Amino acid sequence: MATPTSTQGAQLSPEEIGFLAGGPGRAAETALARLLDAELVRVARDGRVSAVHQNGHGATTSLEARVLKQVRTPVWFHKVVKNAAKDQETQALHRRLLEAKLLRRSRKRIVVWWLLVAIGVLLGLLSLLMPALLFGAFAFLWAGLYLRGRRPLTRAGKAAVSGTPASDRVFAVARYGFFGTVAGQSVHELFELPKGVVKTASGQRKPAKRRRTGGSGGSSCGGGCGGSWSSDSNSDSGGGSSCGGGGGCGGGGGD
Repeated sequence: MATPTSTQGAQLSPEEIGFLAGGPGRAAETALARLLDAELVRVARDGRVSAVHQNGHGATTSLEARVLKQVRTPVWFHKVVKNAAKDQETQALHRRLLEAKLLRRSRKRIVVWWLLVAIGVLLGLLSLLMPALLFGAFAFLWAGLYLRGRRPLTRAGKAAVSGTPASDRVFAVARYGFFGTVAGQSVHELFELPKGVVKTASGQRKPAKRRRTGGSGGSSCGGGCGGSWSSDSNSDSGGGSSCGGGGGCGGGGGD
């Protein structure tokens, strides 16, 4: 069983490290990894996840309990991760990390930022000919600096992630995801999971295939979790996974 890491006197669970390193999708992957590590769930060859016991015992966190409840009947691997990533328990985990100052509200760069920087640079160049424009250049560049985007992970959060032992396979999922690599080995191999099973859950999409039927264009549907939270600069896998809404298919289908 994974051992919690410590930062500034606080004990962080694997799924908390997972959220810091890769967002809600990574936290969901980590909760599933902990259950696999404890042999509380199994993954079939076709990629369906099911609980070993129906009583729900063995979960150490509320998110793990949600996952166990979800897989009382077999559920596709990527759907387990996707559903858990959007669960209220994952949202509560986010709030706790914000309160602990390990995360902050992210802020995306807006179009105005690029405009301010461009004007600032232009005025800076023109100030070589007209020194009076130098003040305007500083003003625009300062405004651009103020409106710049910021990443959600704080310095304390980065320290917590980088201080996590990746030698533990559950923490390896927390830091890099099932589709990541650590010490030259794919993380999913640590759990003896096929590459195809974890592919969509870790933000890796297969190329869309086109088909033609009677002169009219066909379409294919992709699903899974899109990579959107890259906060672990030491990651071997290059980018986090964060689950969002999946695409819909035009006709039929089911689990």
